[in-house]
Parts: sequence; C-alpha cells; structure tokens
Amino acid sequence: MIFVNISIWRAIYEEEETIGGVQFKMLITYIVLGFLLQSIFAMEEYLIENKVRSGLISSDFLKPISFRFYIFSYNMGTLVFKILMQLFPALIVSVALFGMLPPFSVSSAVYFLVSAMLAYLVLYNLNFIIWMSSFWFYWTFSLVTIKDAAIMIFSGALLPLWFMPQWIMDIIWFTPFDSIYFTPISLYLGQIPADETIMCLVRQIIWIVILFGIGQAMWRSANKKLVVQGG
Repeated sequence: MIFVNISIWRAIYEEEETIGGVQFKMLITYIVLGFLLQSIFAMEEYLIENKVRSGLISSDFLKPISFRFYIFSYNMGTLVFKILMQLFPALIVSVALFGMLPPFSVSSAVYFLVSAMLAYLVLYNLNFIIWMSSFWFYWTFSLVTIKDAAIMIFSGALLPLWFMPQWIMDIIWFTPFDSIYFTPISLYLGQIPADETIMCLVRQIIWIVILFGIGQAMWRSANKKLVVQGG
C-alpha cells in the first residue's frame, strides 16, 4: 500500500519537486508514517459486539476487574505486539526503500512520540463509543464502516490535510479526526510552529477527556440496560 500510494503521488508530482508548498520527500515521509501508524493503530472492532451477541458479556460483569480496563489492556497488548513485530521491520524497510526523512529536529521527534501516544488514545476512545453502540444495535458493521471512512478522509490518513480547502480544515478543526494522524505526523515533519505545538498536544488531551466521558456515559447506560434485560 505504501508503494502504490507513493507511485500515485510520484505520477501527480511528475518532474515537480514541490506542489502547494509540499516537497515530494516530505510527502513520501508523510505517507510512510501514515500507513505505519494505521497498521499499529488497528484495533479489534467487534470484540464487544461478539460478547454482547453471544451473551459472554454477562460473565465479564461478574469478574472482579474493570471491563473498560480489560478492553483497553487487550488493545494495548495488541499495540505492543504490532510495534515490535510490524512497526520496526516495516520502518527499516521504508527507510531503505523510500528514503523517508528523519524527524525535523530532536524536539520534533519527542513531540511526535508524545503526540502519537495521545493520538492512539483519541482513536481508542472514539472507537469505544462505536463499540458500545452494540448494546443498542444488533450489528455495528455499518457504524464501524462510516467511522472508518470519516477517519480516513478527515484525519489525513488518506490525503494529507495540507491539500484540503481551508473551509474543510475549519470544520475538521472542531472534530477529533485531525488529532489522530495529521497532528503527530505534522509534528514529526516540523510543520507545526513551535508556539502552537503545546496547544496541539493540549487539544489532543481535551479530545481524549471528552471522548472518554462520552464512552463512560454510554457504558453506564449499557450496564443498566443489560441488567434490565436479565444480566
């Protein structure tokens, strides 16, 4: 997928080194980082739905552990495995084959790592809200598909937001989507001014808190709903 996308953009750039103020080398780095983050950020979308539909969720309620923490731990274990077994090998190959740029600076590398961790939490809490809808809907495939499409378009995963019209960017700014991929990659490339870096990180934290709150409210409601249905 990385090779295909780079080939497409190479055809778009043709002999040009820069389009819209974006250098081709910078774009290659953006694409590589975008796909690498997507690969390790991928989560089990139907874990809760399968438990609800099979009735196994009732036994989880009886266990002396937090169900939310259990789901989070499950996905964190998957994340760590993907970092070790997928990210590092793919990163080495990408550097060798595609010549991706190093971080803009040491501080950019640090901010990128922090922002990437926050981005994962934003995506996780957004996903959790969709997963919790399985308590009200028998199938969540349509909701997951819509959510994934929105993330692909508005997070910068499919197309760098640099090429988006300004009015779309103004709308995206009021959503958590750009905090998932665009913000950490932009920090890596040094495309966010130093005086705005902390604000970007704070904005990610704010979205984590908001989405966590919504997910917690849905969890409490679902807990009561399951008890009403017989537990």
